[in-house]
Amino acid sequence: MNRITSEWFLMTWLMGCGPLLGFLLCPVVGHSSDRCRSRFGKRRPFILGFCITIIFCLVLIPQSEAIGVLFHSPKLGLCLLVITCVLFDFSAQACFNPCESLIYDVCKGTPQENSCFFVYSFMTSFGGCLGYLITATDWTDSFLSNYLQGQEKLTFGVILLFFSITLCFTLISANEKVYDYIDEQMQPPDASILDYLFPLKFVKNAFSTVSNSVRTIFTMPFVLRRLTLAECCSWSAIMTFNLFFTDFVGQTVYKGDPGADELSIERIRYDQGVRAASYGLLFHCIVGALYAPLLKPLINQFGIHLVFSFGMFVFALSMLVIYASTNIIVINIMASLSGLGMASLTSIPYTLVMTYHANREIYFADNPVIQTRGIGTILGILDSTYFASQIISSLIMGYIMLIFKSTLSYIVTSFVLALCSLWFINRIVINRHQLQELIRLDK
Repeated sequence: MNRITSEWFLMTWLMGCGPLLGFLLCPVVGHSSDRCRSRFGKRRPFILGFCITIIFCLVLIPQSEAIGVLFHSPKLGLCLLVITCVLFDFSAQACFNPCESLIYDVCKGTPQENSCFFVYSFMTSFGGCLGYLITATDWTDSFLSNYLQGQEKLTFGVILLFFSITLCFTLISANEKVYDYIDEQMQPPDASILDYLFPLKFVKNAFSTVSNSVRTIFTMPFVLRRLTLAECCSWSAIMTFNLFFTDFVGQTVYKGDPGADELSIERIRYDQGVRAASYGLLFHCIVGALYAPLLKPLINQFGIHLVFSFGMFVFALSMLVIYASTNIIVINIMASLSGLGMASLTSIPYTLVMTYHANREIYFADNPVIQTRGIGTILGILDSTYFASQIISSLIMGYIMLIFKSTLSYIVTSFVLALCSLWFINRIVINRHQLQELIRLDK
């Protein structure tokens, strides 16, 4: 995004477009996958659809400038880059919803039910390790880099290769039951093909679907509301760090300038800083991957509130040390330790949602409509908070950068949001006894 525009305010707004689409459409995706009756399963058609979009974007993004030159229109190349970046951002993250639902469907009622999302957290962090390792590697002097006319194109090519391989493994190995009705009260949609032939009716149905999705988010049950507030604050802290950490190191630590000429000293220093920060994010994912398998025994020993709070407390402490230090080694060590918060956030909320959904007559008693919905819809609500956190990060950082004009504000914002998350985490409902006590006090 730094290559698209040097205006921070515009850049952060562009980064919010994909998450905005996800916030509005993720519950729709979850609800649609719950009701899907494809012979290929409920989740795999959605996974395949999003992944094809991702592959399309991975091919177009590095070629957008060349396409603009081919048609003698730099604006066309710029517009294509913006559109594909937004579409890629939305698809890459919305694809998590059917993947999470598939994990639930496959593991429900098995010995892996209570630990499946800790494995999911490990695999998410491991995938991040591969991603950051690819981007942190300097491919400039390699044969393939010269052959493909640039490091960026080679990086996208390597990512595309890894992604295609993992997609094939997922679609082949997923042991999905085709007609696994989650709830007998759910009925297949009664829309006919005529609805799609007449644009006005199609637009009306689409608007109704999105509005129902947004209504579902804002009328969620009490226990989900508490969980999503904690998750939204936690994700806002972590996403602000993840999105802007490399830029912070490139500008503040290495004194570089992303808007400088390609071969200038300032631009070289900035690129070196970005690569150095990528190693910090790489170790951030490695620590998260190593910590994820320990979460279940830690929760059994100390409880959800304490383990979740510990992860975000370490994250907040890491931000404080990063703010106070200019040593890249210290900064990357703290970036690594912040992975404890990421591991907690990518596992504990989903484990709680499985508990809520399994006992939805108790936990969702204040919202009978949600009781009839499948796990995809519930996970869609939870995933919407992830998108909301990115929107919040993008919007507030645009204004904060306008006011303070310092990349140190990224770290300060992450620290403040992490402190807020600690308060919300301790308000999460973790069992029916706590819920009954809260209901009794409310009366």
